Amino acid sequence: MKEPRMTDLSPDTSHSSTPDPLRSVYLRLVAEESIPAQARGHYTYLRPVATDLLVGIALDTPENVRILTDREVALVEWDTLVAAARTNLLNEPVNYDTIDLPGGAVLHILGHPESVFAASKALVLDEAVRAAGGPEFPAEGVLLTVPNRHNLVFYPLADSHVGEAVNALAQFGQGAYEDGPGRISPRVFWWRAGTLISITVFDHESRTMSISPPDELMTIMRRLAHPGS
Repeated sequence: MKEPRMTDLSPDTSHSSTPDPLRSVYLRLVAEESIPAQARGHYTYLRPVATDLLVGIALDTPENVRILTDREVALVEWDTLVAAARTNLLNEPVNYDTIDLPGGAVLHILGHPESVFAASKALVLDEAVRAAGGPEFPAEGVLLTVPNRHNLVFYPLADSHVGEAVNALAQFGQGAYEDGPGRISPRVFWWRAGTLISITVFDHESRTMSISPPDELMTIMRRLAHPGS
């Protein structure tokens, strides 16, 4: 199999006006299903961050946005490459907004119709939300969904409307994932201190999905839903 086209990411030591390619690299959430089986040998540096989700480094050029291959990431010292990709992701402009649900829950949105890295803000979530003017996170973390590259929707685990919020996240995640473009995952995740855990379970026989939080999260949700009990 022919290896995907390479891009020279080595530091520019000349005095030319050629742009520094490190300004165009970004950490990016990658749907595991988006990497064809026959190509995975070229992307062994990709690491899982949650069920069905990988983290990679993308190169954004005027022609396209693509995930770098193993050979390409080896052209630059790893820590330098990751630091540049993280900084660029944090600096990527997104809009921050909220949605008030009928039952009182409030969903928070980071998104931008022209950004292909909005959902990837989940990789730097607390810093990204702070920079966008969003809320401080509670110690219990947040629930979130990243259905496509343009949207990240989250709910801080801080009030009694958690039941309405998790149902709304599940519905939005599934709908936006199916609509696309740039689908990532229909799942709902629990984010806490930088760790993502899927709380969505798929039944492959019935082709349905349900929410099944781990015991620790279920305890938190029950406490929030029934304060003082």
